[in-house]
Amino acid sequence: ASHVLSCCPVSQLEMSWCSIGNKEAELLVKYYPNKNTTVQPLDELHLFDNDITSEGMEHVMKLTNSAKLRALVVSCNPISDDGMAVISEALKHNNSLTTLWVERCKLSMKGAVYISQLLNVNHTLQVLHMSCNPISDDGMAVISEALKHNTSLAELWVEGCGLSVKGAEYISQLLKVNHTLQVLNMSNNLISDDGMAAISEALMHNTSLTMLRVEECGLSVKGAVYISQLLNVNHTLQV
Repeated sequence: ASHVLSCCPVSQLEMSWCSIGNKEAELLVKYYPNKNTTVQPLDELHLFDNDITSEGMEHVMKLTNSAKLRALVVSCNPISDDGMAVISEALKHNNSLTTLWVERCKLSMKGAVYISQLLNVNHTLQVLHMSCNPISDDGMAVISEALKHNTSLAELWVEGCGLSVKGAEYISQLLKVNHTLQVLNMSNNLISDDGMAAISEALMHNTSLTMLRVEECGLSVKGAVYISQLLNVNHTLQV
């Protein structure tokens, strides 16, 4: 690891699909940075689809903070809620990371709570991809509440998170007061026409959201009517 980092300086370290486990994650911290080597500052660390658990996330977050990473991708690792707790605690006082990917990480409503705690105090994170985690409507409730007061997050992906009409209503409530969020992907959630009605009503007066994705959300012609009504008055949004 030290040989790679010293001889091949990079700003983005791509180690996805490498069967990296907790031990290898520990070695990353051990060899970067190394006082005996001169290493170009690392901006991004991609660890997509490996075997890192909550134990390994302890090491990854040490590197995230010490290297002052701007982007961290740990999607498709079985970090679970405990791993999200580690991330949340590490980022509460972090002022460098702007992008975090935790898709398909086996997070539940409890993991969503840890994310909400992070969003309550972190003012640097701008992009959060957390799709395909079964956080349910209750998880969306706590995240939405946190985002009512967050002024940094510009992009949120909650595709396939087990949301229903109720989850859409929680999102609509945050859209009424949040003026920072620009991109929202909530596709593959069965929000139905009633959920779309709530989102549409909230966006009638929202001028910050520029992109909304609602594919495969159980919408009918009625849902399309709500979208058309929204687009007639909202000239900022692209659906």
